[in-house]
Amino acid sequence: MIEGNLPVWPALDVGSGALRRASRDWHDVAVLTTRSPWAIAGQLLTRGTDAILVGGNDRTSLAACAERAARSETVVGIGSGLVMDAAKYVAKQNGQHLLQVPTTASNNACFTRTAWIMEAGVRTPERECPIPRAIIVDRELLATAPVPLNRAGIAEILCSHTALFDWRLAYEAGRPVDWDESLEEATRCELEALETLAPQVATGDVLAFEEIIKACARFAPWFSSHPHARFNAGSEHIFAWGLEAVAGIRLVHGETVALGTILMSLLQGNDPEWAASIIRAARLSFHPEDIGVTWTTVEETLRSLPRRAQMLPWYTVIDTLGSPEQAADRLARLGSEGRSYVDEVKRRST
Repeated sequence: MIEGNLPVWPALDVGSGALRRASRDWHDVAVLTTRSPWAIAGQLLTRGTDAILVGGNDRTSLAACAERAARSETVVGIGSGLVMDAAKYVAKQNGQHLLQVPTTASNNACFTRTAWIMEAGVRTPERECPIPRAIIVDRELLATAPVPLNRAGIAEILCSHTALFDWRLAYEAGRPVDWDESLEEATRCELEALETLAPQVATGDVLAFEEIIKACARFAPWFSSHPHARFNAGSEHIFAWGLEAVAGIRLVHGETVALGTILMSLLQGNDPEWAASIIRAARLSFHPEDIGVTWTTVEETLRSLPRRAQMLPWYTVIDTLGSPEQAADRLARLGSEGRSYVDEVKRRST
């Protein structure tokens, strides 16, 4: 699976009628999905098949899915991030082929080999999942997803703004982080392209959502070849995952990452205004009151970050804050500074 130094990922099958065409060749498949996407996708398949509904990402639920799917040769994930991770997990557990059909542009889960699952209440990575044999992006199916959900996917590119900063911090601190200047340059090119893409995303144009998916696809080989490089996930993701855990409800990942990117770029002293300009241009929700949480929850999440950062083998700006007492003081001040700044960004967005 190596071409040069990069693992080979399948070319995207993108376009109108893509799912109907691809499903003509499906044999002996187990479809994992959730109710909303299946109500539409099930009608687009060339041949009828039963679906295994994914109820959650805890290991017990996923083990039940794996048992139901075990007799099939191929696992097909049809849905958003929850389903993409579930399909990866099941295919790995059963030694099956994997096909992925993302139904929104909201996340990049189908382009990584890590499935994030919950185990005893802790977010846990299941690594080395199989590379999909195909990734099918059906234009009509993508267009049926809620526009705000599709817009949220742009945050999975924007997050590199803070992730690159963290990655360099780790490299300069002597951490083993697969530093690669060509990868850094390629990532910065993807960030620069957001200045053109963000206004198109704001209009709700399905072709702009396809461009989000294509950008995420360009990152996929690098995720596999540089597993310790933090070029596309850093402190902003630690915040986003923490926010969902503290809130105790499922949030739109891209929206939490957008807020995390603003707050962590403030902490880094890393041009938060540029990140905010992309978020505003894309009309991406980011303010706590618009994404389903309170500022009290945000402040609690910020205070929890030093502990959460210790749970991951990453080195980010959070690790540079000093002693636990110093870190707590700085993050408390970030809560105050961040609230004023986030409120101001929202004011300028209306």
